[in-house]
Amino acid sequence: MIATQLMALKQSARALLLIGVLATGVAGVLTLGVGMDTPWAPWDRESETMFPPVLFTLASFVATVVFCATTVVFHTLLKMVTNNPDKWWRGSGVVFLVAYGMFSFGSGTVEAAIMLNLLHLIVGLPALTLLPRAFRNQRHSPSVDIF
Repeated sequence: MIATQLMALKQSARALLLIGVLATGVAGVLTLGVGMDTPWAPWDRESETMFPPVLFTLASFVATVVFCATTVVFHTLLKMVTNNPDKWWRGSGVVFLVAYGMFSFGSGTVEAAIMLNLLHLIVGLPALTLLPRAFRNQRHSPSVDIF
């Protein structure tokens, strides 16, 4: 099972990096270029502490790649329990985007909520389209080549 997960992660590495670079670019434009809010803890309405914009931009890459990698693992697990993992994976992804989108408007400012929603859409929509393609293009060889 671990070999299957590692193979799925390896085959989706290019898409993961592409989505991470896209998220980093958008985060940089929104925070450094436009100067949008970057709250340290968006769920804490009373906190006035802001995330340093450069650190937020760099953290966007790491967070995007890690989160999307966990969705690759989730998709691989769905393959084991359903005949149509893409449908269930995309459905749960859309539910997550809608739920998080509504939740983020409870953050400190409307500006931060808009920025967080934009970033999640910039990450979520390419992930929902690019990652399943990476899974479909996987090789079916009896040996597992991890590296």
